[in-house]
Amino acid sequence: MADKVVVDVLTLDSYQCAACQYMLEAVSALPKHIQDMIEYKEWNIKGKEGIGKFLELKGRVLPTICINRELVFESIIPTYEELIQELAKRAPKEFADALWKEYQKSIEV
Repeated sequence: MADKVVVDVLTLDSYQCAACQYMLEAVSALPKHIQDMIEYKEWNIKGKEGIGKFLELKGRVLPTICINRELVFESIIPTYEELIQELAKRAPKEFADALWKEYQKSIEV
């Protein structure tokens, strides 16, 4: 199986910053079958490791979601549909099909 989609959530601190909490929640609240396709981590800039990741990914604002090292959602908390769509665009083929199906399901009325 191909590697998972890597999602980095750059935050100030999701315990004290509401926007950061919502950004992390957008990823952490994804259904289990989608969680199985991704690997995500919060990087808060209150620590050395978080600052290093922020600089490595060339972060500009907080909070930000990076997918496969690409800045995707900068200070904009994505909807479920937007997040699934962006994950699908960057996923390995074997995951992309399942993600596109999930996206189609989510936009059906």
